[in-house]
Amino acid sequence: MRSLHSLITLLAACSTLFGAGTALAGPAKSLCVYDPSGANGDIFNLTKDFKAAAAGWGVDFNAKPYTDEKTAAEDFKAGKCDAVVLTSTRVRLFHKFAGSLEAMGAVTSYDQLQTVVQQLSTPAGGKLLKTPEYDVLGIYPGGAVWLYVRDRNVDTVPELAGKRIATLDYDDAAKTMVRHVGASLVPADLGNFAGMFNNGSVDAAYAPAIGYKALEMHKGVSKGGGIAKYILSHLTFQVVAKTGAFTDEFAQNARKWGADNFTRFRKVVEKGDQDIPKAVWIDIAAGDKEKYDAMFQEVRLRLRDESKVYDKGMLTLLRRVRCKAEPARAECAEQKE
Repeated sequence: MRSLHSLITLLAACSTLFGAGTALAGPAKSLCVYDPSGANGDIFNLTKDFKAAAAGWGVDFNAKPYTDEKTAAEDFKAGKCDAVVLTSTRVRLFHKFAGSLEAMGAVTSYDQLQTVVQQLSTPAGGKLLKTPEYDVLGIYPGGAVWLYVRDRNVDTVPELAGKRIATLDYDDAAKTMVRHVGASLVPADLGNFAGMFNNGSVDAAYAPAIGYKALEMHKGVSKGGGIAKYILSHLTFQVVAKTGAFTDEFAQNARKWGADNFTRFRKVVEKGDQDIPKAVWIDIAAGDKEKYDAMFQEVRLRLRDESKVYDKGMLTLLRRVRCKAEPARAECAEQKE
C-alpha cells in the first residue's frame, strides 16, 4: 500500500544533496522507519540514500522497516532504535510541541507552514525541538488535510451531526472535534480508514489530497461526494530521535537541510491538491469559513487548557504566523493563543 506517503519519493530523488559531506561514519545507529509497504516502500527506500548522507555527517544508520506505525513507535519508545520516522499525529505522543504543529485550523496555508519550519530550523528554533527525552531532526510537509464526504450536500458543520466519521483511534484532538460537531466517531487507523470511506462504512474521512489517487478515495466521492475546500490541518512527517543519540551539530544540519529543501517537497503535495478535479471540490462560503475558524480556535484552546493535548508554545507560534499573514483575522486582536 502506498498510503499517504507518496511524496517521500521526492526525498529520495533529491537526497544526493543530503550526502555531500565527507566525514567518516561513526558507530552504527538504529533507525525505525514506518512504511506501509515495508522494505519495498518509498519511505524505506529513502533511508538508503539517507544512510549515505548521514555518513557524511559522521553517522552510520542501520534502518529497519515497519509496516505498522504503532509498532515502530513502541519499539522506539522501548529503546530498540535511536530514531524513528513517524507521522506528526503519532509524534505528538512523544513530543507535544512538535506534534502540535498539526493542530486543527492552526496552519491555514503552505506559506505559513514553510515559515514555521524555517523558524524551527535555526539554532534558536532547534532548542524548542529538543526535550530531555526526544529531539526532532526534521519536519517535512505531507499536505493540507481535507474532509472527504460521500454526500456533497453535507457542506456545513451542522449537517455533520450524526454522520459517521473515520477517526484515527490515537488522535485525541480529532476525537474531540468529531464529538464537538455532533458526529459519530468510528475508530480507524492509517491502514483501513480509506477503505472504510470507499465502501461506505463511514460517511466522511479526513486526509491530504494525495489520498484521492494513492488511496483511491476518488471511489468514495465518485457518486455524489466531494471534498470540502477548507484546510483542517497540515500533515507533516517528522524524524524523532532519542536525545543524546546524535550530536547537536548533526541535528542542526538535518533540520536546516529539511527547511532548505522545503519548497521541493511542497511542490509535490501542492500538485496533489491541484490534480483533484475542480468538480470534486465543495466550496465553503466565506461567512461559514469565519465561523469554522472560531470553532477551531475554541476547540484548540480546550485541547490546550483542559486535556493538555496541544502545546501552548506551539499554538502561540502558529497564531503569530497566522496573524502576520492574515492580520484581519478576528483572533489577532484577542491573542488568546
